[in-house]
Amino acid sequence: MNKRIIVFTSVYAIIMAALLFITINNDWNPSGYSYESEGASVAIKEGIAENEVGHLSFSENAAEVLLLQSAIQEVERHWQQDLIVISLLFPLILFTVFKETQPFKEQVPRKWFAAITAGVIVIYAVATVPSYIGEIQSVNDQVNALLN
Repeated sequence: MNKRIIVFTSVYAIIMAALLFITINNDWNPSGYSYESEGASVAIKEGIAENEVGHLSFSENAAEVLLLQSAIQEVERHWQQDLIVISLLFPLILFTVFKETQPFKEQVPRKWFAAITAGVIVIYAVATVPSYIGEIQSVNDQVNALLN
């Protein structure tokens, strides 16, 4: 196996491991907010360091707290889906960068394979980024409404 392929794959594995570690260990998601239920109260946390930005009583703000939890869970679900898609797109990127690994070399020219790969990535980004913007805005609106 080519050393460049090993280095490329290793760098990718390190990046994905870091993303998975931050996501799983710190409950991180692109909105930057998480929550922790403690009996009848909910602590709202921000960032990777999970700095507490608010503490709310569930009995006083039940509907608002549930809306916040739902919004954060939606962003988390979307982020987990994107992690899966990113990991599935890696072979296409690898095959595009290293032409000797490209499958179906005789049937699909390299330029077409690169165009198809770029198209798949662009289409997925165009489909997912607008929904992220809406979901993150929803979380920010919920947090601002609860803390102000």
